[in-house]
Amino acid sequence: MSGQEGITPRQQLTVAQKLDHLLKLHAKPGNDDKPSYKTMAAEIAAQSGETFSGAYLWQLHRGERTNPTLRHLSALAAYFGVPVSYFTDDDVARSVIDEEDLARRELDRSMAEAGVSAVYLRGDLTALSPEGKRMAADMIRQIRALEQGTKKPPPPPRA
Repeated sequence: MSGQEGITPRQQLTVAQKLDHLLKLHAKPGNDDKPSYKTMAAEIAAQSGETFSGAYLWQLHRGERTNPTLRHLSALAAYFGVPVSYFTDDDVARSVIDEEDLARRELDRSMAEAGVSAVYLRGDLTALSPEGKRMAADMIRQIRALEQGTKKPPPPPRA
């Protein structure tokens, strides 16, 4: 089984699926190619001090290694900015995924309302954390309100 399958509402999530989701979120905007496993492994090792190889990361992503150590999960979690429980608790993983999706939709809506269509700007903003996306969406709404001469920006939409 590879990490390429989609995530459905109540299925048990594999480490490969969770890792695949994070890799897609952190891919360089406008580029379907993810950084090489070797590059990511080196970055994870440098950040965490934990031994990590590109081959091992590839095996985790492809579902060929299914029982990583807690040390490796901790290093992955720190690298991707998620709690370790993202990898060990499906409810936490779904919550992180849902939060990211909601923040992305809110940012897309704000940019569309403001007429932002520049691909490079959209790409830069999609690399932000969910909280960063919300802050960017709020800033776009505030700037639009100021330019339109309204005193108070519209409240942020909530799904």
